[in-house]
Amino acid sequence: MAERIVREMSSRCGGLRVIVVRRDDGRFTYRRQERVGREWGPATIHAGVDDSPDTAETEARQRVTWLRDLSH
Repeated sequence: MAERIVREMSSRCGGLRVIVVRRDDGRFTYRRQERVGREWGPATIHAGVDDSPDTAETEARQRVTWLRDLSH
């Protein structure tokens, strides 16, 4: 199974995003990306290995400052 994006959360400016990815092994992780022109640049190395997309999203919200600030 190829990796696939299961969730996407964008910054207010639209230039940053966090994606929650289902990995080849069925686990989940989140990655950060920055917009380069009209396309998304390369995703960062995965930030952790989680059992569900909810857990990966929670981890991202705790660690990515701009994403945490969107919740307030």
